Amino acid sequence: MAKIYVAGKQLDRARSIMNILRTHGHEITYDWATDYSEDESEQRVRDELNGVRDADILVYLWESNQESARYEAGMAMGLGKKIIVSNGPNSFFFKLPGIYRVDSDDKIIAEIERLKDH
Repeated sequence: MAKIYVAGKQLDRARSIMNILRTHGHEITYDWATDYSEDESEQRVRDELNGVRDADILVYLWESNQESARYEAGMAMGLGKKIIVSNGPNSFFFKLPGIYRVDSDDKIIAEIERLKDH
């Protein structure tokens, strides 16, 4: 199964997606949402960076008013990771190779399965 980092802003949405991914046998490389805190320490940033680095796929739970998830998606792009963008706009950045858009969170698992076959 895949190693996955979930980037997003809404804690409940991120927790739900991480739980679904786990039930399908995937590994979450860094679970920032379960015991969320406003900790902005260098260690937390390193943990998030390592989570992105260790992932096969980054799932980007897109929202218009988020900041840190954009950094994580940018790190994943720079590292050449596959990125699944859920519910994002038709941005030209999302048309780059290795970036896959899905219309809703309930299509994430199917997209991961499709990517495994390629």
